[in-house]
Amino acid sequence: MRNFDNLKRQHLSIYEDIDYLASEIEKGSKELNVIETALRINTLAGKLKIHMLEEDKFLYPELLNHTDVEVKNMANQYISEMGHLAEEYANFKAKYNTPNKIHANPDAFISEAKAIIKALINRMNKEDNELYSFVQKKLLVSA
Repeated sequence: MRNFDNLKRQHLSIYEDIDYLASEIEKGSKELNVIETALRINTLAGKLKIHMLEEDKFLYPELLNHTDVEVKNMANQYISEMGHLAEEYANFKAKYNTPNKIHANPDAFISEAKAIIKALINRMNKEDNELYSFVQKKLLVSA
């Protein structure tokens, strides 16, 4: 079974961009650095894509093939939730991936950015604090 260190390392890297975006939106619409913000939105999209590919290609197939029904059920739940979040972020990125798009409606950007940041943080916290530890405990029990 997979070592979760790389996934957790990816989370830390993702948090760097999330933290930047959160600090920018706290400045308000008049003070946004739209150039750097757009860059971070695109960078974050790349990091999320790599992270989700690793989960989809390695983590979740292993969990779905696990002998423990609880592990399989949890994997199915996370897969279902993540598909929705991935689509939400893709829509957010498409809407705000350039400085001009952010500048055109900064108040809407701030509102939507707060929502997507909250969803991403909640998801990563859930993976770090629930999924990974649950699976690791199950592996110790079945070993």
